[in-house]
Amino acid sequence: MKSLKQRLSDYRTLRKLQGNRKERGKYAKQFLALLVRYLVIAGIILLIYFLLLFLLVQVEKNAEGTTIRTMGEAMWYSLVTFTTVGYGDLAPVTPVGRIIATVFLLIGIGLLGFFIGFMTEFFTRMRPVFVLAMSTDKPWYVFTDKSPHAMIFAENLKMIRPNALIVYAETDEPKKTSKHISVLWNVEEILERRGSLFDTHILCMKENEMENFLDAVDLADIGVSTICLANFTPAHHPVNINFFSLTDCTARVFWQQFPIKQKTEKILIIGFGTAGRVILDRALEMNVIYGDQAICYHVFGDGSEYCRNRKHLADIVSLNEISDERDSVIFHDHPWNHDEKLISDADRIILCADSEWENIQILHTIQKFFVIKGELYIYNSNVRGVATSFGRARELLTPAFVLHNSLSDMALCRHELFRFYQGDDVPLWEDISSLTKDENYITTDHISIKTRILLGEEAPDRPFDEIPSATLQRAADAFATLSDEEKERLRRLEHERNLRFYKLHNFSYGDKTDDEKREHPMLKPYDELDEKERQIVDTGWMLIGELAAHKKAKGR
Repeated sequence: MKSLKQRLSDYRTLRKLQGNRKERGKYAKQFLALLVRYLVIAGIILLIYFLLLFLLVQVEKNAEGTTIRTMGEAMWYSLVTFTTVGYGDLAPVTPVGRIIATVFLLIGIGLLGFFIGFMTEFFTRMRPVFVLAMSTDKPWYVFTDKSPHAMIFAENLKMIRPNALIVYAETDEPKKTSKHISVLWNVEEILERRGSLFDTHILCMKENEMENFLDAVDLADIGVSTICLANFTPAHHPVNINFFSLTDCTARVFWQQFPIKQKTEKILIIGFGTAGRVILDRALEMNVIYGDQAICYHVFGDGSEYCRNRKHLADIVSLNEISDERDSVIFHDHPWNHDEKLISDADRIILCADSEWENIQILHTIQKFFVIKGELYIYNSNVRGVATSFGRARELLTPAFVLHNSLSDMALCRHELFRFYQGDDVPLWEDISSLTKDENYITTDHISIKTRILLGEEAPDRPFDEIPSATLQRAADAFATLSDEEKERLRRLEHERNLRFYKLHNFSYGDKTDDEKREHPMLKPYDELDEKERQIVDTGWMLIGELAAHKKAKGR
């Protein structure tokens, strides 16, 4: 049953589409102008052609020894001449007839080629009209631009949904052999041809992320599911817009594919730009695995702004001082190649400068001058063999990561569980802030790490959405059979993970959740939580069974 808010949104959408049809927008005008242009050109060509045929018949029909007496014979002769076949059964005998024949000979191939090209161009230009009209029963993915990212995603999408119709808006690139449709019309004009908004998607994937953001906001009133490629998310935005960041997705996937496997792992992060900051954020938010862990992150790059923005960073890690009792983050002022022993002792080295060339240069230097025992990872590069590449657009621009249907479903499920235990005063999903949604997303991502905690080496090193339902069910069953003491230990880990997220975003304790004041009632020691609050902590572990059932229902 649709809510009143959704019904009003559908009503506004319907009125808008009806209004556009009544006004006969640019789409209809462009189509009519193109059709008239081609008809006029075709008419002029045919008029000249028939005038020449008529003149040829008039000068030839009464001549002695003539073979061209009728329009049919003249047409046959012209076609034989145009195509250079030259049977010789018909030929002009008069001087004027031979002049006309010479004209046919001179312009024959050119005229035929022009006519064929003209017809080809006409049908190529008209192809989008016919394809759109015949594809209203298919899923539509309408891109605001034909950017490299858009084309990569479209290619990956077709592998999953081969019947999907890909349409690039405001793109003048008609190709007869193209599998996709490129049109000059804007997104709204394309959707006029749809007739229904069911299974329709808008993808704002221009190279300029600010343009994507403005496009998504401008198109929000249509009510269609919209994906916006941008490295920033507004605090509040329409529920039909999902923001997708390549750097954020890179960090999320990295710690799921290459999870922490030691309590005291020593990690070097070299390059602390946009990607490096997000990788460290996600590491601190997700890598809560052992109760007595002491993971140390050595960061080479300017961390001053990072620390200024995260006022409570020292509450969750030992800052700039190595600790044996909890995780540490050490920001180094000197260059990364200053301490040879630190490089050789590192368990993993992550090269994550925003520049691919800079990462490759550092990799080359490490190989040439240093002995290393740990794993090497390089961001956004095609390097093979010597280091493990991660964060490449082709691997991230897939339906699983861009559309993140399972991520949204499980995040919504977790929020509903939270509302069930917390009470009806908790807002609905569509009314909560982007920050609260992110916390639910990270809890969902953490399913892969929870699965590893419960199953050990049996768990695959994959993002949560790629773990088979049978494996997830084994993990859920393993949690259910744990002793009360073991369950309590895992709940403490989950509470610590939640604390880290909110502390990194400068939250403090408050009686009620208030994103504007940055207050949350769960920001207190685990032993001070009441029974209801402990049940809320338990929702993170309950998600494993929920995801297993969700994937089993879909045959996955």
